[in-house]
Amino acid sequence: MNDLHLISVRETSSTVVTAVGAQLTARIAGQSFFTGAEAFKKAAEVASLVSALKEVGLSEDDIRLLSVSSEVESGLLTKSSSATYQILIDCRSTELLGRMLTAVSSQKNSKILSVAWQYAELDQIKRQLILTAVRSAKDAAMAMAASLEVPLLGVHKLSYDVSGLDTNIRVPDESGLAMRVKARSTASLDSLSLTHTATVMATVNAEFVVDGFAKVSVA
Repeated sequence: MNDLHLISVRETSSTVVTAVGAQLTARIAGQSFFTGAEAFKKAAEVASLVSALKEVGLSEDDIRLLSVSSEVESGLLTKSSSATYQILIDCRSTELLGRMLTAVSSQKNSKILSVAWQYAELDQIKRQLILTAVRSAKDAAMAMAASLEVPLLGVHKLSYDVSGLDTNIRVPDESGLAMRVKARSTASLDSLSLTHTATVMATVNAEFVVDGFAKVSVA
C-alpha cells in the first residue's frame, strides 16, 4: 500500500458574543418539607422567594424546583426537621439580573449558587465559526499545494473544537470554597458583573491528501 502524502493545516475563527440572559441556581433553607408544586405554596420560605421574584418582573414559569432535601436532628428532649430547596430561576434579560440578585439576597437563608449565562443563536454562531475555519483550512491547503507544485486530491481527516464559552459561574459559599457544580470560573456575588461577554473560538485541524511531493535535487 502506498503511503499517503499529507498536508496538515490548523485554522481558527473567533467572535465575541454578549449574554442576553442567565439562569440562576439558588438555595434556600426552610422549616418544612414539601415537593413539587406544593413547595411553592406551602413552604413559606420558597413562597416568599417566588413572591419577591414576581415583583421584579418574573413569572411563575421562570421559576422551577430542582431538588429538595430534608434533615432531621434529634436531641435528648427535642426533635427538629428542616428542608433545603434548590430553585432554578430563568432570567430572560440581563436587564432584570440586578433586581433578581437583590430579590434573592433579601430573602432569609437564601443564597445564589451559580449563574449560567445564556446567548442568543449560539448554535448558529458556532456553526458559522466552524465553516469559516474549514474554508480557511481549505484555502491554506490549496495555497500550500500550489507552492509545492503538487495536486490537492482531497481531505483525509478533519476535526474541530469550539472553546472560549465561560457559560457558568460559581458563587463561593461562606467558607470561600466554590460549590461543586459544572462551571469554569468563580466570582463573588458582590463582584458579579450584570453583563457578560465571551470570545467563542472554533479550531479546525485538517489533513489534505496531495499527489506526492516533488523530489528536490541538491546541487
